[in-house]
Amino acid sequence: MAFPDDALDDDERVVLHGHPHWRLCLRPAAALLLVSALAGFAGAVVRLQPWAPYAWALLGALAALAVTRWTVVPIARWRCSHLVVTNLRLLVREGVVTRDGLDVPVERIDAVRVRMGPAGRLAGYGSLLLDVAGERLRFDDVPRVERVQARLHREIGRADTARRAAAQETQRTSARGHADAVVRERMSRERMGRRDQQDPQGRGTADPSPERAVPERTAS
Repeated sequence: MAFPDDALDDDERVVLHGHPHWRLCLRPAAALLLVSALAGFAGAVVRLQPWAPYAWALLGALAALAVTRWTVVPIARWRCSHLVVTNLRLLVREGVVTRDGLDVPVERIDAVRVRMGPAGRLAGYGSLLLDVAGERLRFDDVPRVERVQARLHREIGRADTARRAAAQETQRTSARGHADAVVRERMSRERMGRRDQQDPQGRGTADPSPERAVPERTAS
């Protein structure tokens, strides 16, 4: 089952996609063989009995239930489990009917470690250990776990480079804005200075009002 593209953002691309290691399918396959062998043996035992058809029907129903429980469901759960590395985050999806999901942004991952035992080195699987904001996350049965580690390291480095470039661009934009503000303030001061030079010196003081002629009083 492919990973759905609608779970990704517009600027997000899948770098690595996989399911848990195929060794998880060994037990369901063994359960299928065991149930088939037991059902066949029981059917052969009762084949001479007069009620053999009813016994075979009952054995078939029980075998179908057992195969569904111990083979079909585990394989469907394995098939519906996804571990996806994108350029922005690590995604984990699990479950057939009820879906469980975990998203870890790559920029929040502090360290990536792997752990492989002797069987894991032979079969090509291991545990992926992530340190995220002081918390340890562990994912078991990861196929080609060293390749997943390398891809995560590469995307973490790219995210760190992009973050530094964005911070530098923000600083340059802030510096340009500050320089523009200084230039505008200087130009404003120069305009005010030229305006003061062009205005008369007595601007801002009121002209004295002319004196009124007071008529002389004559003695009567």
